Amino acid sequence: FRYLQDINGIRYFDPKQEEERAFSADQRKELIDLFEHDPVPSFAKIKKRLNLHKKTDFNLENDTKKLKGNLTTCAIRTVLQDWDTMEAERQYALVEDLITIKKKSVLKKRLFIHWGFDIETAVHLCLLEFEPGHANLSVKAIKRLLPFLEKGELFSEARVSAGYGYEIKAEEIKDRLGPSPDLPNPIVKKALSELKRLVNALITEYGKPDAIRIEMARDLEMNTKRHQAYLKQQKTNTKANDDAVNAYQVMVEKNPHLRLTKYPDRMDKIRYRLWKDQHERCVYSGKTIKLSTLFSAKVDVDHILPYSQSLDDSYMNKVICYAGENRKKGQSTPIDAFGGNTEKWEQITQAIRRWDKKLMSKKNRFFTTEEELQKRDFINSQLNDTRYISREAMDYVKQLGVDVSVSKGHITAWLRHQWGLNNLIGDSLEKDRSDHRHHAIDAVVIACVNRSLYQKLVQKAKLLEASQIGIHLKDLKIDAPWPELRTTLQNKLKDVIVAHTPQRKLSGELHNKTGSGFIEGQGSVYRKILRDYFDKCKTEKDADKKLKAIVDPVVRHVVEKHLAKYGFNAKIAFSEGVKVFHKNGKTQIKRIRVYQSMQIKKKSQLEKEKFPVRDKQGNIFKWLSYDNVHHIEVIKNQENGGYQGIFVTMMEAAQRVRGIKIKKQPMIKKDHGDDFDFIFALHKNDLVSITLNAQRAFYRIKNLGQLSQGNNPRPTLAAHTSSDGKVGAVSDSIKNLIEKYEIKLHKINAIGKLI
Repeated sequence: FRYLQDINGIRYFDPKQEEERAFSADQRKELIDLFEHDPVPSFAKIKKRLNLHKKTDFNLENDTKKLKGNLTTCAIRTVLQDWDTMEAERQYALVEDLITIKKKSVLKKRLFIHWGFDIETAVHLCLLEFEPGHANLSVKAIKRLLPFLEKGELFSEARVSAGYGYEIKAEEIKDRLGPSPDLPNPIVKKALSELKRLVNALITEYGKPDAIRIEMARDLEMNTKRHQAYLKQQKTNTKANDDAVNAYQVMVEKNPHLRLTKYPDRMDKIRYRLWKDQHERCVYSGKTIKLSTLFSAKVDVDHILPYSQSLDDSYMNKVICYAGENRKKGQSTPIDAFGGNTEKWEQITQAIRRWDKKLMSKKNRFFTTEEELQKRDFINSQLNDTRYISREAMDYVKQLGVDVSVSKGHITAWLRHQWGLNNLIGDSLEKDRSDHRHHAIDAVVIACVNRSLYQKLVQKAKLLEASQIGIHLKDLKIDAPWPELRTTLQNKLKDVIVAHTPQRKLSGELHNKTGSGFIEGQGSVYRKILRDYFDKCKTEKDADKKLKAIVDPVVRHVVEKHLAKYGFNAKIAFSEGVKVFHKNGKTQIKRIRVYQSMQIKKKSQLEKEKFPVRDKQGNIFKWLSYDNVHHIEVIKNQENGGYQGIFVTMMEAAQRVRGIKIKKQPMIKKDHGDDFDFIFALHKNDLVSITLNAQRAFYRIKNLGQLSQGNNPRPTLAAHTSSDGKVGAVSDSIKNLIEKYEIKLHKINAIGKLI
């Protein structure tokens, strides 16, 4: 089945007729015989078998394509001389037994009793090893396709002839977006849910769109140069894998005591390639690794950047090393694991400097710290999610039956610069990401990129990249769709209200995960690693403040004395290898107890503020804070006209809704007694307006304040356009927000329209 696809796909150039031709029926018959009896047919063998000129060109000859004959029958033929005279059904049945019966003793008995082979033949058949792999089609499908492939049809033609075809399921065109697809990635699923809200709100306001344009987070198509490099790399990889197979099989023949299979698996090939890249040495110890040892348990394939932290399983993140060295490295990056040992680190870095320059990205991974890895992977994760979202969004909106097209991200950036739109918000000529309205500017640009414009840009980009005169895409000039685009957009941006999604649902933790202890009469305490506790201390004043919070006076004195010894330089005093001991000089101080809060000193008060965790005997052994505030209920005192805010924690909101220890009731409590009037409830990201500098301005609730503020919460407001929440931030009491700033609560839909 496999080699028929290859034969039908090969075309050769006939120099006499000066045209590309497919094989004739007689030529195909000859090639089928060749592929049946030769496990590794080559294009040179094809030319010889068909008596073609040596300079005949084949369409697949310069590609990465590697031809394979019928490896299974070729292997069986070495044992069974009469294989070709057997009936086809009998051949299929024998092959099925040889492949599916894994236990050699059972297979030998089957071959001897059922098939009637003599013992010697049965044993040799048992010892045959077949190329590992699997097909992406069932046996039933293969049998239906084979007759058409034997006639010379391509696979795409054969599947249509066999009745499988390429039918496209007709989708029902909808007037509004239906439920978003159920995807395993929660970030992507949430994004599509928001897309649904946005698109349906637009349809409600303006009607069904004629076209939808989506920005895809991908690069432009490969130019010729990049494609050539890609093909070259493919050929290099193919040759490296072939070398790995050959070396592995030679090693197996010379070392039968290792009891390895004839065919290496994917990981064995990777081991060999890594071994050659590293000049046959362990990357961490520098010791030589023998070929026979390479495939044993003594050698590990290690992820340079720990897989648990990077989720990078690529070839460039793998090295081979002795298992003992791998255990020493653990779940750390190389520089974190060995950087403290100057001699060893120098040996490692000297070795990797001698590696081929094509392994530069692998070399760079050795110098990545865990902190840098976390930052980098956060960015990579964001980019991957963005790509995933854009692909799924394109499929999702197609149900509307409108024209859906895509554009590339850097084209948007280039046009935004070309049309002078970057400084519409901010003073810089670069894009201002601190203002959410930059998304609106991008949306306008994306809407202007139709298919014809995009195709022109792609073709021009390819021409410029192929040219030798150093011209780049940024040197192109293109006019805006209409002359007043910048002015029109500038006026519209003044009226834009950014829609944030208020956090009104019961989402998030009901209490902190990290617990604290409690000392009656003193306050809440918790444990900290000594080194981490003083990590950010830069001055003696900083260290003194930290020292005062240490609970045990004896430990406090020891640590203070230790800091003084190093001139209160916490970085040196608690550096790697520097230890602090108790007064006995033997017990190392690794963790210390410090005060978390000294405001509440009685357990009766604490029970109102924190959740007690009890052991099996019912004794409280730690307390968990209700730090997660769900909303603030604003009430007015009828007697004195004063305003106050009441914190409602996530735990209390859950108890109300779920009826925990109380009867079920609404999440927001509006009845606070006869003496109080309920005004409104504030949630994070609620849209409000305030009077500031004699003007009305829209803000969002950035945060609700801290529980330690009691019944006088101080929410922080940020400009609705601010992405970091710092621009125009206002933080004040509920009383001042109402009386001084005249705060008003607003509702807004997904497209920024007040409702």
